[in-house]
Amino acid sequence: MLLATLLLPLAFAPPEGGDQLEAVQAIFDDACTMCHDSTSELNLEDAGALVGVPSTTGTPLVDPGNPNGSYIYLKMVGAEGIEGESMPLGDDLLPVDQLSAVQAWIAALPPAEGAAASGEGEGETGQGAAEGGTGAAVKEPPKVPKRKPKQPFFGTFQMNLPTTTTLGKKTISYRIHHRLGLVGGPGDRTYLGLAGSANISMGIEYGIIDGLDLLARWTNSRLDWELGLKYVPVRQEEGKAVSFGMYASFEALTDFPTNSVNRLTGNFQAMLSRLWFERWSTQLTVNYSLLTNHSPTVLYDFGEGNGPEPVTDDRGTLSVGLASTVWLGKKKRHGIDLEYQLPIPVDAFYYHGGDVDPTGTKIGSWGLGWSARTGLHIFQVYVTNTRNIHTNLVAPGGDTANPFSPFGDFFFGFNITRKWKL
Repeated sequence: MLLATLLLPLAFAPPEGGDQLEAVQAIFDDACTMCHDSTSELNLEDAGALVGVPSTTGTPLVDPGNPNGSYIYLKMVGAEGIEGESMPLGDDLLPVDQLSAVQAWIAALPPAEGAAASGEGEGETGQGAAEGGTGAAVKEPPKVPKRKPKQPFFGTFQMNLPTTTTLGKKTISYRIHHRLGLVGGPGDRTYLGLAGSANISMGIEYGIIDGLDLLARWTNSRLDWELGLKYVPVRQEEGKAVSFGMYASFEALTDFPTNSVNRLTGNFQAMLSRLWFERWSTQLTVNYSLLTNHSPTVLYDFGEGNGPEPVTDDRGTLSVGLASTVWLGKKKRHGIDLEYQLPIPVDAFYYHGGDVDPTGTKIGSWGLGWSARTGLHIFQVYVTNTRNIHTNLVAPGGDTANPFSPFGDFFFGFNITRKWKL
């Protein structure tokens, strides 16, 4: 006998007769049809049409009289053996009374012709028809496993930093980064950066297998293409104490050579993260980017009496970073996001802005924002002191001036992500 605390008992009296379908449809309308409507591959706007329809795994979405053999119910209770996450996506399981209503509706459906005669619908314990001899026996409710932890972060990127969150097998994501222009000082007609030039990045990610993502994106800053690969072999959501991953990318700057030197570059990043108390995510990163000063007009005084001379700065940037999110609300659907990157060593030529401002005060690249997850969408707004987006362009700190002098060199931005399960 399974422990009562691990069961979804039929203790909640469900509606009877045709009211059962109406009650289940109301549950789907409230919790599911935001993503699964008539325009999606799985339409939950008509619960009655799910009966006998096979899922992508081959298991019927709804197997009449057999909740344990109905894939939609198994996804809702987070049963072992399901593909991907439990539903609703990114949220806690539905209340027990709602899950019990779905279970009771499936259990009350008459089995398909011949199912009872062939023994389909019998319980896992081998018991026959329910007492009274009418209808096929309903299996015991499945053992509800301990809910696996959420992934550490909402998205596969924080603001600029890649995170240990991955898409999952056969999942595709489209992401837009939009960075507004520089916010001016009091009296400047920048309209909080809306009147300035903006940086935009558009990218597609694909989850090859669980823990392995491929990324391709483009930005109008230096007409930069970035092709990246993220591998996270150790994942907290799989029962490990922490998540550990690596990110490597290749970048090609296709702007005119007179605007951008060091046109072919690369990046390597190691990430270590943990989700604490299902409420607070932290990540430590170490990143090395090759050839990070792309200015064609770098001047440097070698101390040989010739004064500043034009050079090509072919050094790279080593940096450490921190990403953190505090999830807010009862359902933890939104959070406060923090990101910070600090080049090492702090007194390096490129860190002080290179030819941009060799004597400038730099504090690294920072960002502070708010994000929300709704179904398969992630929306994020933030303020940051760097206008760049792609990995190599963020790393140098060349345009990340002190945001507190005099009014501040900082930018508003937003990111939008949409995922699809293939």
